[in-house]
Amino acid sequence: MLEKKPGIKEDQFDAPLARYTTLKIGGDAKRLIQPSTVAELASIVDELAKNNEQWFVLGGGSNLLISSKGFSGTVVRTTQITTVERLESNLIEAGAGSRLPHLARHAAQWGLCGLEFAAGIPGTVGGGVIMNAGAHGSSMSEIVEEISVYDSTINKVITLKKDELGFQYRRCTLDPAKHAVLSAKLRLNTDRPEEIEVRIRHNEEYRLRTQPIGFPNAGSTFKNPEPTRAAGMLLDQSGAKELKEGQAAVSALHANFVINLGGATSDQVTTLLHKMQDRVMEKFGVRLNPEWKTLGDFTAEEKAVWSP
Repeated sequence: MLEKKPGIKEDQFDAPLARYTTLKIGGDAKRLIQPSTVAELASIVDELAKNNEQWFVLGGGSNLLISSKGFSGTVVRTTQITTVERLESNLIEAGAGSRLPHLARHAAQWGLCGLEFAAGIPGTVGGGVIMNAGAHGSSMSEIVEEISVYDSTINKVITLKKDELGFQYRRCTLDPAKHAVLSAKLRLNTDRPEEIEVRIRHNEEYRLRTQPIGFPNAGSTFKNPEPTRAAGMLLDQSGAKELKEGQAAVSALHANFVINLGGATSDQVTTLLHKMQDRVMEKFGVRLNPEWKTLGDFTAEEKAVWSP
């Protein structure tokens, strides 16, 4: 049994997870632990892995659908691990739980640019690396120099360089069921702080204009099938904006966003995603693949939505 470590926020058992996700959907976790340092995070995951306990590292809770049935393992939430250090003139290291928008502004104060794209991404550094988060034509793969990660397949903390991460569109080779990102070193460029701030505000304003900020959502639902074919455009032109399932609905503002109208369940969301996929397949012959990760118990039929 995992022991309580000094500095760790009090463990919670039968912990409701919906409050920790941007979609506001999810049942209870068997256990929730919230470490406050990189060392505590590594120690916790190491002990869980060695005890063969189910675990999942949760950051900002975006790009994630948690089953309404819950998760029968331990969730390790990283959002207290927010240390940021300037190692060189244009190299910083950020803890796994550092929020990307906050980090962009923190870097701007140092006159460091390259994170402006992340100003509207409600995620953390750890999740951003795993998902190769991106926006406005830029992504984490362009700024990550190396990461510190716990690898449960060998039960040790290792350092991986950028070229060892196999970055691709909205993914890398890390498996969130086996790897826990502890921190990341980011190589940035320099610019005047006021110029960086202008770009940050522009990206924030763009998000407010084009995304359904007023409703819980998990970010872009589907990956773009091709660089020149946006999932949102295909969904819009196939009439997906009219789709709704229970309290889950396609946003009228942006067709590639599923919103929670209040009380939506994970099975309603997966049914809606299936309908969205069918609309685009019927209209364009294109299979859309979800961008989100999943956690918890899903039926075989629900899992089919995530099958390539």
